[in-house]
Amino acid sequence: MPDSTLEREAIGLFEQLLEIPEPERDAWLARVAAERPELLSRIQALRDADRLAAMRTGAAVDSLDEEEAPERIGAYRIVERIGRGGMGSIYRGERETGDFAHAVAIKIIKPGLLSEALVDRFQRERQLLAGLTHPNIASLYDGGEIEAGSPYIIMEYVDGLPLLQWVDERQPSRDERRRLFEDICGAVAFAHRNLIVHRDLTPSNVLVTRDGVAKLIDFGIAKIADGEDGRGDDGGSASVGGLSLTPGFAAPERMTSTNVTTAADTYSLGKLLERLIPASPGDREFRAIVERATARDPAARYPTAEALGADVNAWHRGFPVAAFNAGKLYGARKFIGRHRLGVAAASLALLMLVGALTAALVSNARALEARAEAEGRFQETRSIAKAMLFDAFDQVSRVPGSTAARETLAKTGLAYLEALAADGDAPLDVRLEAATGFIRLAKVLGGGEASQLGQYKNADALLARAESILSGPRQRYPDDPRVRQATALLLLEQAAANLYNNNEIALARKQAIAAQQMLAGIAESNVETARIYATAVQGEADTYGWDEDYTKARAAHLRGEAFIASLPPAMQAQQPILMVRSAILRLLGEAHHNLDQHDDARRVLDQAVALNRQLVRADPDDPALVRKLAIALWYRAVVHRTDERDELARQSIEEAVDFARQLRDRDRNDAGGLQLFAITSEVQAQVLGDLGRFRESYAVSDQVIDAHRRLVELAEDAPGAVRSMADAITTRGGNFYNGGDYAQACGAWREAAAIYGRLDKSGNLSEFHKTSLADLRNYLAKSCENGPPRAGLGEEI
Repeated sequence: MPDSTLEREAIGLFEQLLEIPEPERDAWLARVAAERPELLSRIQALRDADRLAAMRTGAAVDSLDEEEAPERIGAYRIVERIGRGGMGSIYRGERETGDFAHAVAIKIIKPGLLSEALVDRFQRERQLLAGLTHPNIASLYDGGEIEAGSPYIIMEYVDGLPLLQWVDERQPSRDERRRLFEDICGAVAFAHRNLIVHRDLTPSNVLVTRDGVAKLIDFGIAKIADGEDGRGDDGGSASVGGLSLTPGFAAPERMTSTNVTTAADTYSLGKLLERLIPASPGDREFRAIVERATARDPAARYPTAEALGADVNAWHRGFPVAAFNAGKLYGARKFIGRHRLGVAAASLALLMLVGALTAALVSNARALEARAEAEGRFQETRSIAKAMLFDAFDQVSRVPGSTAARETLAKTGLAYLEALAADGDAPLDVRLEAATGFIRLAKVLGGGEASQLGQYKNADALLARAESILSGPRQRYPDDPRVRQATALLLLEQAAANLYNNNEIALARKQAIAAQQMLAGIAESNVETARIYATAVQGEADTYGWDEDYTKARAAHLRGEAFIASLPPAMQAQQPILMVRSAILRLLGEAHHNLDQHDDARRVLDQAVALNRQLVRADPDDPALVRKLAIALWYRAVVHRTDERDELARQSIEEAVDFARQLRDRDRNDAGGLQLFAITSEVQAQVLGDLGRFRESYAVSDQVIDAHRRLVELAEDAPGAVRSMADAITTRGGNFYNGGDYAQACGAWREAAAIYGRLDKSGNLSEFHKTSLADLRNYLAKSCENGPPRAGLGEEI
């Protein structure tokens, strides 16, 4: 029997052999292995096995050695051998205790293959795999060691065929193949979320049942994702997975290291896709998907198995394919391709289409034929609206420079939906879609937390329109979960607008609490309701922070953390929930910081930064995730600065500013990116001053004020934007003071005091800012009006 070192070397050379043209392979093989007959024999065996496509159930190769099968293992009688490979053999077993009938698959690792350390690791991995329950993953039931000492695992017996054999026999349609592949991606993604890397995804390790259900098998060679188990690198031999791989499907990095990541499975999935779905000639999008999945550089592959599956689904449905970089017009062409009739109708004139729809609805009462026609037009118009508001909107949101385009899409889609919702007989779903559409458009115009146009007044009007549309459903269907979810979403967005834009702290708190109450009893029913509920708790907590009641803020944020921890693990791992948790951790760090709990603040903020880095790594093109990472880095810099950790503060804030600048530059119409650049750069100017780099501090401060003036212009002098600019000008005065430029400091403080005064007269100044204005006026009267400011003034301000 070959030893594991020889086998690994043979597999590595065989993988290289596959890259060489067939006519040249024998000559190449003679050069590298002619003087080592045992190695050459193993490679030739690999070639034979590859040609026969006989590798299955985790086998790297079919072994020439026969292992003696035990008669029984535990409660199971061994019936027959059903597979054999480099790792060992697979047997079908039947329960013989008589209490119930049960067939299983039992895998026995070859005797002597594993060292004592590997046996220990194998047992740990087996325990973790036992909890891997998914409809497309063969379950692991039990495990142990036979008398000879070889480890074994007992798995679900899948009565099916290996994937490619099933395809050959059934000749399924392309759509069936694509569905199978998406199911496989879902199973792999589930394993990855549970920190499991399969490491040997091949057609033989995917069985398809008689009902056409894909079952991923042979997680017995899987391992804990590297770097996730807390044990780190252990020299490249920490897992039994390092002893088995299948040439042609194994990622290139597996030839040089056993310490691989989930990217290795992504590579194998790409190879699987290439074999499963025959590409049509000239199908460049499909080719791009395969090439990205199987890139030699792991960092260039899809970040997750879910992302790969989503791109395959997008290719199938005619949506833009992320792997296919075809310029800015590509998304528009795909949209038109999916909705040719709708786009043509929209281009003629929206009013004409709505008028035709209205006429069709009127004629609906006249005859059955007319009713059917009207229903068809109704659904077609609804489809156009939903495509613009949701499908195209989400795709366009990821494109740099698309904020204005998103506004156009949302407004056009809403024109359709509002016409439909205005009909007295409009279905509940249509009314909810229209209300949700207005909420979406409000976020684009002035949502405050992501890319938006800074038009706060218009955003408030749109939220009011959503509220009016929801009033009817709330009265008629108060207990309908869909109505409660839509209402809670509206309350959440109203609370955010009132807190961040309108300085209505008490009203924002009331709305955030009402959103939580609206979802009482159904908050855990799906990811979206859980996201809304957790965000509402975060919003309530943030209102306490704005009132400087950080004890209540901390308690509420901890309540939000506890809610997320109570969710099912699969739900906790979803991106929307992780995003809310990252925000809660960031704000919890702020609460600890303001309560002088600095160690807790640093600990929690480090968690927030780490979680946001994880999210960005998984989807680096999502601007919302980049924004959250920048905010976490920004506030961590604030805490380091307070603790006089100047170098750590500099590192954290420079990274935050870099991310903010990327968001600002990707879309000059995005007030959200500009706002983030302003607030992060403001802290950067302070940190530069702490380091004595005052000339740089002044230059950065100038950029901050320029950004705020532009934000005020976009917001049409909305109080929230004006107040933020006054805060920045006050900080700028402190920068000048710390640098010894007292005249500039007094000038900045006078300007800030004048702005605060105008806000106070119009009733748009919070109690906190009223106190700041009184202090500022006092400083100005005592110091700036009668010579240079007194010592310590800048620090007090």
